[in-house]
Amino acid sequence: MTKASPFELILQQSGGQPFAFDHGDMRTLHFDHKYVQSAMLISAPDKLLLSYTRAMMGFLLFHAAPERILLIGLGGGSLAKYCYRHFPSAHITVLELDAAVIALRDTFMIPADDQRFRVIHADAAVYMQAQKGNIADVIMLDGFSADGPAEELSSSEFYAACLRNLAPGGVLVSNLWDRPVSLTSAIGQALAASDWRIWWCKTSDSHNCIAFFVTGNDAAAFRPLLFNRAKKLDEQFALQLSELAPSFQLVSDQAIQEPG
Repeated sequence: MTKASPFELILQQSGGQPFAFDHGDMRTLHFDHKYVQSAMLISAPDKLLLSYTRAMMGFLLFHAAPERILLIGLGGGSLAKYCYRHFPSAHITVLELDAAVIALRDTFMIPADDQRFRVIHADAAVYMQAQKGNIADVIMLDGFSADGPAEELSSSEFYAACLRNLAPGGVLVSNLWDRPVSLTSAIGQALAASDWRIWWCKTSDSHNCIAFFVTGNDAAAFRPLLFNRAKKLDEQFALQLSELAPSFQLVSDQAIQEPG
């Protein structure tokens, strides 16, 4: 009889709940056996290891100094920890539906709640509909179930609520995972008769497509700025945005082209 691996033993003991697994200096978050939901270096817990998390920080290309950041989906807290460290003047709020994920916050070295950081146990779909607007400069949407993006966070109504709650000049950045065409089609309905535009890119070493919702800009004029900003941000934050910048596309709901 084959002996179960350490991962298999922890999986069996998890009882279907989210769990952490350590391998050397690496600690990962899992909902099941299929996917790594989050990854952290124990020796550097606020470093962004997964390429899609660095790509989501591409909101800095559009909004360089956010004062209020709202994250939807806590996971292992990679983005929350990074923002907490690098934007000391920003107020950061995280919405997380699963209490079992929140219960792992100490395991993933997520800061305790304080005057500028808080984790709220809430259904983001209900929370966002209840808000009256202008609650964040940047909203980062990274809410996942074991099988991919949470369905209740993928509707045009939810995206419309997120956009309505942004401050003027704000940015919504969303991890579309590997379903860009279907999701962007739905999202297009939320943008009808508005001046919102969607820039998006695909990370080279993962399935993740990342979309950035910004108020209208001239693509021809903005693209050179994008490259220059990416270079400067890489010098400051080492996010490797310069490698990602060539894949940025401005999309419309009339012609959705998946980046190569």
